[in-house]
Amino acid sequence: MFLTTNTHLPAHRQHRTQVIELITRAEAEGRARVADMNKQVLTSLDAIITALEQPEQESDES
Repeated sequence: MFLTTNTHLPAHRQHRTQVIELITRAEAEGRARVADMNKQVLTSLDAIITALEQPEQESDES
């Protein structure tokens, strides 16, 4: 299981920027496999960032 908090949001955003640069470079160089692998990482990072940007929901709604 992977756990993170919004205190790590800047690091996740920086990692996302680096992954996008990797994908762009890989595609320009014709390295489809590298681009595809990093697109999966980008999808995961987007999900993490989106989740961390959401306001915390109360677990007890009674």
